[in-house]
Amino acid sequence: MEKTTVSNEAQKVALPAFLKKRLHAFRIGQGAEQSYLIKDPQEDQVHQLETWQFFLLEVLPGCEDMPKLKGVFEDRFGHAITDEQIEELFTLIADKSLFGITALSNPILKAFQKKRAAEGKGRAAPGAKAEAAVEEKATVKEPLPPGIEDVIGLDTSIKQAGLKLFNPKRLIKLTSPIVKPISYLMYAIPLMLIAALFLLGRYFTVMEEDITLLLSGVSIIEHALFSMLTVNLSVTFLIMYVAHSFRASVNGLGIVFYLGFFPRFCPFIGNLDQLSRRERMWLHAAPLIFRLGLFSTAILMWFNTRDMGGVIAPFSLVVAVASALSFLITVNPLVKSSGYHLVATILDEPQLRKKAYGALMNKLKGDTYKEANGRLLAAYALASTVFMIVLFGLILLLLGKFLKIHLGGAGVILTFFVAAIFAYRMFVSFARINQSYDRASQFKKWRDRTLVSKETESQGSEAAPKKGSYVRRALLIMLLGCLFLPYAYEPGGSFVLLPNQQQEITSDLSGLVDWVKYDGGEELKKGEAIAALWQGDYSAKVKVYEALMKEQQAVIDELKSRPRKEDVLLAERALETEETRTQFSLSKLSRLEKLYKSRTVSYEELDDARREYRIDLAQVAESKADLEVTKLGATPDQIAAAQAKLEGYEEEYKYYNEKVKLSTLHMPFDGRLVSMHLRQKVGSYLAPGEPFAIAENTSKVLAEIEIPEADIPYVKKGASVRVRPQAYHSADFIGTVLSIDSNVTEERYGRVVKVITILENSDQRLKTGMTGYAKIESETLPVWEVLSMAIIRFVEVEVWSWLP
Repeated sequence: MEKTTVSNEAQKVALPAFLKKRLHAFRIGQGAEQSYLIKDPQEDQVHQLETWQFFLLEVLPGCEDMPKLKGVFEDRFGHAITDEQIEELFTLIADKSLFGITALSNPILKAFQKKRAAEGKGRAAPGAKAEAAVEEKATVKEPLPPGIEDVIGLDTSIKQAGLKLFNPKRLIKLTSPIVKPISYLMYAIPLMLIAALFLLGRYFTVMEEDITLLLSGVSIIEHALFSMLTVNLSVTFLIMYVAHSFRASVNGLGIVFYLGFFPRFCPFIGNLDQLSRRERMWLHAAPLIFRLGLFSTAILMWFNTRDMGGVIAPFSLVVAVASALSFLITVNPLVKSSGYHLVATILDEPQLRKKAYGALMNKLKGDTYKEANGRLLAAYALASTVFMIVLFGLILLLLGKFLKIHLGGAGVILTFFVAAIFAYRMFVSFARINQSYDRASQFKKWRDRTLVSKETESQGSEAAPKKGSYVRRALLIMLLGCLFLPYAYEPGGSFVLLPNQQQEITSDLSGLVDWVKYDGGEELKKGEAIAALWQGDYSAKVKVYEALMKEQQAVIDELKSRPRKEDVLLAERALETEETRTQFSLSKLSRLEKLYKSRTVSYEELDDARREYRIDLAQVAESKADLEVTKLGATPDQIAAAQAKLEGYEEEYKYYNEKVKLSTLHMPFDGRLVSMHLRQKVGSYLAPGEPFAIAENTSKVLAEIEIPEADIPYVKKGASVRVRPQAYHSADFIGTVLSIDSNVTEERYGRVVKVITILENSDQRLKTGMTGYAKIESETLPVWEVLSMAIIRFVEVEVWSWLP
């Protein structure tokens, strides 16, 4: 405090309540240069107070004890004040005789006055300590700049559970010249990120399969430890390198426990108050950029080493997943991490969350002081709160599943214990925020109570809280009433369209495509020829066996016509001929026998005659047998053998004739040829069973709907279905439930049951493969039951499973 003059730029403000009524208060300067002047017209003196000094005098009427006064001060300035500093201020005001008569009504000032009286100090004689305060203006610790204040490891005033491991200052100093040139790779990160995102989009299915295979046997705890020892540790060293390059001092590397149990590496860095705003921005932006670079590098390494085998590809993929998750969490300004501190530094607002929660409390309680009545701040605080609750819920869910698998019922109990700790910490945090808001609201109102303009505003807005409170109650009652309204519940799910009939047109034969009649896309009738394979070999075989069949049939007909008169007559004549020849040979034999006796012929001539006679007798017997056979005709065995041979020819003929028929491809039913450009297949080779074309009947289509397992009790056969495809998002197609699958299918997003519905498609607007969403008509339920289905299901199934 010092004597000075009141300038023309000074603005009059309300006088603190415990100062003399004849005094006048003025505010001068802006921002950090702001101070207050106390003018005494009677003594013609002007005394200057610092902002924090004037603030303490303002809030004294609402503070009954020293802890409350110090709490209000800490809420306002973000740091603590000591009893000695407060006592020095009171001594200074008392020595200048600025306190009024009402000052003794305050317990703090009353205790201060008693202490002064006990020490024998007069009101007019300032003490040495007070004089020193006049000269030094009672210095108070300056708040840290945005980006440093309230940052774990950077703000030394934060008490966080943790363990300091060692001080890597020497290592950082020695390796900085080596690491610094690597920082220029930052300019390549945008290109690498674009390439990584391109690969991610193009090979997402492959990457998803690899990730599922890698992480299927990894628990959340193992994943957290891997992320800590890779991404978190490298980011921690990066922060230390960046701080060292900005002339800050590295004091140590340690482990802190977020939420009381979640370990993370943390750098301890000092001498940060000398950093410029730009340097503080880089201090928090560098970890975010590094995470993006780590993600991009890992994706590129995975892509280039996947086919080589080994551990590089899976390791890179896990690093990519960890760095991506880390980036998404830390870049979120709703979480108190790099993203939040970067925003606070850019906005030059060290107490962004505090002001945001103040604005949110102001909205909830209906208060009207303008300093915290910001919609944007309130929305930020609400989003931050909801995000943290959702994040805690997700962590508890994953932790509960892990503990249940490994510990059974004890794991569930442990999960509830952890949830109770979370809830208690959250309750304490909200209670602290509410208490801080109440104190802040109280001293704001005290400060403005005597200003005429603010009194007017206060009077004009007295009715607002009441009106706002009434509106809130009315909305709450309406909301409760809406919970009992009837709601037509419609279970639904995504669907894919299938044709009513579909068949691949193919052949059992192989060969070259000889001709194609249609090119594809045409509407055809059943049985129409579409194309044919080359039939040369099979057609020739058909002609050969056709001739053989005719020949064999003639043989059969000839056998069946026996005995014929001509054949019998011919046999008789042959017998007569043989008998005549026998008579001649017998006469010849008789003559030679006589001549032999007379020794006219030789014995050889006689013997030849005898042999000739015997042969003629045998031929007579044979002719008699032929005559008998001819008279009898063809035997049944002969006819059967000839008939069997004909049947063999017929089977071969049918076989090759069927081959000729199979080589021609026909339309299997009335419908459309789906395949296109079929004429281009002429001359190409078609293997056995290879599809030549696809035919579909889409006058009616089937919609295969994937209904969540839990909604199946509400689906009945014959129920009406509303289908809305993506292509026709403004149109509903009505169908009925045709069938419900008897099996449950495991999908990536959960267990589903497939429901089939049939839809009319005479206009052919619906195409095979279209997707969208379908709703199935079901029961009418109250709104509260629909909203609580998941909770009721969880209690009646999961909680019930935990019970003995």
